[in-house]
Amino acid sequence: MAWFDRSTDPEGQPDGRDDRRGLILSLAAHGLLVLLMVVGFSSAPDNPGPVQVELWAKGTVAEAAPPQEQEEQTPPPVEEPPTPEPPTPDDNAQKAAEAQAEAVRQAAAQQAQLAEAQARAEAAAKAQADAEIALAKERKAREEAERLAQEQAAKAKAEQEAAAKAAKEKAAKEAADKAAKEKAAQEAADKAAAEQAAAEKAAADKAAKDKAAKEKAAQEKAAAEKAAAEQAAKDKAAKAAADKAAADKAAKEKAAKEAAAKREALKAAMRGDVSEAAGIPSGNADRNQRGGGGNDGYAAQVRACVQPGVIYNVPPRSGSGNPTASFRTRLSSNGAVQDVNLTSTSGDPRFDAAVRKGILACSPFPKPPSGRYPSYIDVDYRMYD
Repeated sequence: MAWFDRSTDPEGQPDGRDDRRGLILSLAAHGLLVLLMVVGFSSAPDNPGPVQVELWAKGTVAEAAPPQEQEEQTPPPVEEPPTPEPPTPDDNAQKAAEAQAEAVRQAAAQQAQLAEAQARAEAAAKAQADAEIALAKERKAREEAERLAQEQAAKAKAEQEAAAKAAKEKAAKEAADKAAKEKAAQEAADKAAAEQAAAEKAAADKAAKDKAAKEKAAQEKAAAEKAAAEQAAKDKAAKAAADKAAADKAAKEKAAKEAAAKREALKAAMRGDVSEAAGIPSGNADRNQRGGGGNDGYAAQVRACVQPGVIYNVPPRSGSGNPTASFRTRLSSNGAVQDVNLTSTSGDPRFDAAVRKGILACSPFPKPPSGRYPSYIDVDYRMYD
């Protein structure tokens, strides 16, 4: 029913239906109390029935007077008792006593019914009061629950908003960290590329410088040989002029020519030793630090000195290529190694380094056949024999 519907208004507060319900319950309890009182009073007779007392005189028999008519009442249906035998005087007195007792009993029953109706009315009133108190408590509890629910909802909403904000800030921080890492990685890659380019440029510059130095040395050597040839020609012309100019100077010029020839022979011998040590063709000789054609002269001695110090795991040979590392080795007057410079790389830095260590370990160098050490020796070391 709509009266017992505990609905709330749009703002979440109880409406007036709970008050109507309490009013209806109160009216029902009072109506029940009034109905019980009316039934109790209407079921009781207005006055008790008459009590008849028969007095018997000695030797006479009195007839019982007929009972007075009472107002018409609606007694509760009772079973008809069996037809009694004609009363005797003692029976009439007993009946009168019983009627009086019945009247007393009915009055007591009416009093009991009235008391019971009053008790029921009080109980109904108390129940109504308890119901109203319970309704008030229930309404208060519902309002408190609604308030707590609203507070919890507001708290949950605030926590959700805070969590969303924290997640957003965390995502932004992670994105910033990722961008910073990517930037740092890119900068490191750029730096590494720049360093590699610089190293390659430095290596190219060094190779160019080494090549230029080698070419310059070759030019200087050619110029020296040309100057020596020109000087020889001049010496020869001077000798011829001296021979023609004065006979007395012939012996002196001859001695000078012989001395010059000895110097040239010594230089040629030294150049031949240097060429043999460097693996440069000289006449019919062709030498290599790790073997080759020709005889077992000075080149074999240098090879035997350098090879033990070259510590390198030579890979299996593939193809006809033979990587060669070329070094210019500067020597002191006693053959000690003063400096070792790479003039031509083999293409393998580890092999170049191993050959350089072998040359440094060969100190002093074997003594040349001429007995004098040159200022430098160019050493070509091939990876494969």
